[in-house]
Amino acid sequence: MSIRHALVLFLWPLTAPFWAGCQTAPTNAVALIPQPAILKPQPGFFELKANTKVYYPEGKPDWAMAARAFLDVAQPSTGFSLETNRFGKQIAIENNAVYFLEDDRVPNPESYQLDVRPQAVIIRAKAAAGAFYAVQTLRQLFPPQFNAANKPNTPVRWKASCCLIEDAPRFGYRGLMLDVGRHFFPVDSVKRFIDLLAAHKFNTFHWHLTDDQGWRIEIKKHPLLNTVGSCRKETLRGHYSDKPQTFDGKPHCGYYTQAEIKEVVAYAQARFVTIVPEIEMPGHAQAALAAYPNLGCTGGPYEVSTIWGVSNNVFCAGNDQVFDFLDDVLAEVCDLFPGTYVHVGGDECPKEQWKQCAKCQRRIQQEGLKDEHELQSYCIRRAETMLAKRSKKLIGWDEILEGGLAPNATVMSWRGIEGGIAAARSGHHAIMSPTSHCYFDYYQSDPETEPLTIGGLLPLEKTYSYEPIPSELNEAESQFILGVQGNLWTEYIKHTYYAEYMTYPRACALAEVAWSPKTRRDWPDFVGRMRSHFRYLDALGVHYAKSFYDINYAIENGQVLLSTLDKNLQIRYTTDGTEPAVPARRYNAPLALRRSCDLKAVACSGNKVVGKVMTLPFKAHKAQGKPYQLSHQPERYTGASVYGLTNGLVGNLKRWDKWVGIVGYDLDPIIDLGHSTRFNKVSTQYCDSRRSWIYPPKSIAVYTSDDGQNYTLQGKQNITGPSDQGAQIGKVEISTPGVHARYIKVVATTFGTIPEGQPGAGNGAWLFLDEIVVE
Repeated sequence: MSIRHALVLFLWPLTAPFWAGCQTAPTNAVALIPQPAILKPQPGFFELKANTKVYYPEGKPDWAMAARAFLDVAQPSTGFSLETNRFGKQIAIENNAVYFLEDDRVPNPESYQLDVRPQAVIIRAKAAAGAFYAVQTLRQLFPPQFNAANKPNTPVRWKASCCLIEDAPRFGYRGLMLDVGRHFFPVDSVKRFIDLLAAHKFNTFHWHLTDDQGWRIEIKKHPLLNTVGSCRKETLRGHYSDKPQTFDGKPHCGYYTQAEIKEVVAYAQARFVTIVPEIEMPGHAQAALAAYPNLGCTGGPYEVSTIWGVSNNVFCAGNDQVFDFLDDVLAEVCDLFPGTYVHVGGDECPKEQWKQCAKCQRRIQQEGLKDEHELQSYCIRRAETMLAKRSKKLIGWDEILEGGLAPNATVMSWRGIEGGIAAARSGHHAIMSPTSHCYFDYYQSDPETEPLTIGGLLPLEKTYSYEPIPSELNEAESQFILGVQGNLWTEYIKHTYYAEYMTYPRACALAEVAWSPKTRRDWPDFVGRMRSHFRYLDALGVHYAKSFYDINYAIENGQVLLSTLDKNLQIRYTTDGTEPAVPARRYNAPLALRRSCDLKAVACSGNKVVGKVMTLPFKAHKAQGKPYQLSHQPERYTGASVYGLTNGLVGNLKRWDKWVGIVGYDLDPIIDLGHSTRFNKVSTQYCDSRRSWIYPPKSIAVYTSDDGQNYTLQGKQNITGPSDQGAQIGKVEISTPGVHARYIKVVATTFGTIPEGQPGAGNGAWLFLDEIVVE
């Protein structure tokens, strides 16, 4: 190559590892997500031109792949036909070039150094994976249009801000999961999902391929899995809890041929992404049983499930044919996926049929197992043996801990963090993926303004707040936490654009949790960087959610506080039922509402409305804003404020955050009205939703007192339930004509233990109570 205009070759610092001192790194002057370990802005820009050259090491096909990743982004948007050039062991740095340089002094294969200078861009890494991640950073340094699929309509100078970045991932496992069992996604959609996760430095794509509602991978030895198991006759309309349930009457079918699987695997490898396939066992097996009913305890007949939830139809653990079948399936799966791990599910496996199955009971006796939980572990251990003989490792959801953990299994902790803690303390690896922070099928903003989802509420800031290393673990135990994963279950997600809407920007937040040093994570700074990152997502054509611009609220001292994540935005509001816009009143201070109303607010940037209208139903009454005491404090569902039962907010079936919820105890607030007050009735609402483990109280009683010590019963209403009509709200009104009192005690008696045959059987029922209205 030519050496004219050569620069002095940049040498890697040899005094200390490049990540040393990252805790004192300067504040990021360039908006990057995820945040690098060290970023040092430098003056000037590097400009990419039509004659810019790209160099990578000769004889290194994986490095050529990393260089190709840069060209694949750059060429469609710039229109430049950039050249790639190979070099030998040494190279002199010249102007107007991008260099991919292998450097063994970088200890981590995914680490990199990115040096952007006015004359050249120099990428150094130990392995090509690190160089690929440097490319993902570099593409964010150029104008957003650099990442578009086509040339912009107006000329752009392709300048990247000069800086020196030294970066390394915090966790080795950084994953996103896509469920294609519930709704099938075409190959191009799967590739798109991989593109976006790789652009945010995730390195693992968890592909959930089988479930009760569909089998999505071709298994040549068992063809009925595809001709029968991949197609359900219809799909549930609306939410699972809606009663009566209705269906669309349309077949939903689809599976990936082995040729397509290989195509997707190769596509992921070119983006340094490892695919972890999931083949569900022993539960979530109804689609497989529809194809091969002899593998079930009852022999069927079965059909591919048309509803969501957990099916009682599971693989028969006492039938040797089941394990022959699973061995056949895993043999073909292992041949298709070159990664280390195979996920076998292991979650939500009902034991009812096993308890009644003679074969399963005989297996328990023959193997000396204690119960059906140990029978499930027996299944997982046999699956682990099948994988081990093919040099693969097993991952399972945290239910695989029940009944004893397979010797070398990795636990994916989803029902909280307890599974990860238990695995780490027993010397097993764990991947943290709790519903509380990592389930992207949950609502991300006000459910009343969002498309239908399974439920729950997971805003962007909560995902960002997640710390994958549980504080309960010591330093040695913490080493067993491999990383973190976000999950997109698709019961209510039918299309690619909706999948993107639910995944982004929350995946951006989780990317920083997974990649950036803990000390570099800063929520206000992240919010500022997201403002720029949205332009990057726009250029990529991502159909991300705009909930970043939505209004947030809080109740303090009886006043309503409104806020936005982006402090540069204005808030406009109304209380007269009209839609707010720029001419409406501007929010400047907490609102002390004295009348019942629908408070409506929206975020504006200049003269433009940028967010959705938030509507907050507010009920003014004599106990509104008053303090109360409880025998037991709720931990998770607190009603959006310290005194959630008297904050003036009325709940509904989509907004669990407005309710006060507790499990295992009565809800018994003693409300202090401040002075003796006359009132005529006390009313409240409770939730009844068996599917969500929420049961009505057995009764609600109202007592009054003048001294806070001696109470008089004013009325009591017994409640029959739960209802079989799906999720609903029950109302209770206790008449107290002409009563004067300072203290009001309301006692809602918990239902107790969930009965057998119901979701959550054996667990304590949740009790959800709404605003206690005193009039």
